[in-house]
Amino acid sequence: MRADRLLSALLQLQAHGQLTGKELAKRLEISERTVHRDMEALSAAGVPVYALRGASGGWQLDENWRMHVPGLDDAELRALLMSQPRVLGDKRLASAAERALGKLLASLPSAMRDRAVSMRERLYVDPTAWTGTSEDLSLLPVVQDAVSGDRKLRFTYRKRRSPVQRDVPQSDGCQQEWIVEQRTVDPLGLIAKGSTWYLYARTPAGFRTYRISRMQEVTILDLACERPADFDLTEQWKMSTERFQDEVRRDAEAYQRTLAAKREAEARVVQEMEIARQVQARLFPQSQPRLRTLDYAGICLQARQIGGDYYDFLGLGRDRLGLIVSDIAGKGIAAALLMANLQANLRGQAALAWDHPESLLHSVNRLFFENTDDNAYATLVFAEYEDTSQRLRYVNCGHLSALLLRSDGAIERLDSTCTVLGLFQEWECVRGETTLSAGDLLLLYTDGVTEASGLQGEEFGEHRLIEALRRHRSMIASELLSAIVSEIRRFHPGEQHDDITLIVARCGSA
Repeated sequence: MRADRLLSALLQLQAHGQLTGKELAKRLEISERTVHRDMEALSAAGVPVYALRGASGGWQLDENWRMHVPGLDDAELRALLMSQPRVLGDKRLASAAERALGKLLASLPSAMRDRAVSMRERLYVDPTAWTGTSEDLSLLPVVQDAVSGDRKLRFTYRKRRSPVQRDVPQSDGCQQEWIVEQRTVDPLGLIAKGSTWYLYARTPAGFRTYRISRMQEVTILDLACERPADFDLTEQWKMSTERFQDEVRRDAEAYQRTLAAKREAEARVVQEMEIARQVQARLFPQSQPRLRTLDYAGICLQARQIGGDYYDFLGLGRDRLGLIVSDIAGKGIAAALLMANLQANLRGQAALAWDHPESLLHSVNRLFFENTDDNAYATLVFAEYEDTSQRLRYVNCGHLSALLLRSDGAIERLDSTCTVLGLFQEWECVRGETTLSAGDLLLLYTDGVTEASGLQGEEFGEHRLIEALRRHRSMIASELLSAIVSEIRRFHPGEQHDDITLIVARCGSA
């Protein structure tokens, strides 16, 4: 320990020429009395150290006495200084390298030492990335000891789970990004790439590379490392990086193929969804039977390209019209298919509504129940209007109440008369009946109208719908429909989350 301290004191004097006892004590982290004894020891060993008296006194090394570094020229000095200790990453290794470099500089001739100091003042190496992250190299000295001592190494290693592994839940139900495994290897060499350090090792499965910062619980074993006789670390690393780059290139090419296939599939889905939208659009009424006493119009604004809301106008013969609004459980493709199923059943069985609308719905419920999944159902309002008598017969199958605004401003609700369609095999319904007068307005709608939410989270609600109906009651049916939709849009300016479907019918004079 004292020999190291004496060498350090000698190098300090060689680097600075003259230092006070206080300065030496601070640099060597010893007392001034110990400095005095060390200087006497150096002098006794033949080193020309002199004590200087006075206020600016201290200890001085003979200017003509110095150690030599043979063969070190300016180019070699610049190259040496470019490899600053900071690039080692680990603080302890960097500190040791800094001391070694200081000793080397102290042994240089004064002119070269001055150039070295000037060069170091003009060079700074920052190994930290822009993101601020840095490698944890606290275990690097231990790994270095194993490599230099040719001893087997045991450690636990953190590695990222593969995409397939991430999809498999762990015993605790969590899906973790990292897994930890134990390794016992023959450490063959250390590699610094940028500011990242790797251990190159031999395992039973072949040569492997381990990132130092991902190692934990490192232990040097008392077992000799089995090092191949012809092993060349430089060549092995070169081949390893080439294999890695080939794998990255193949993975990148495979990813590009997968991405292209995904884009093609997405484009195909978009195209097919557009076709589905066009097909579903044809399922809505393409024409309206003309009546003398009823002006009516309908609209369906879907939240997606296709949806589960449905409205229809059925010509029932003998100046009668069927008005239908339905909401299929669910959204998207599944709801659209159920909507098509319901529409086909209703139109296919429309002849049964000749005298008894409930007979039609009995048949539709049976077909819907038999041809759909157990959890498939629909709410529906079926209203049959007779042009001559202005009579309105209706069945409400678990749907929102239809609104009837009388000419005197009174509101009547056509409430539910039976349960939903398609959920139960045994199903019964009753019908309601009323008569319309000139100026009366009938409104059928789905929950996408009343449940549209405003900026504060409140719903449009039935009360706003009634106010809009009253406000625009003088308009013809198509204009009244547009006015109500505009009010909903103003109330809910954001993305539409549910289908909006309405039918408006105005009764006129006979």
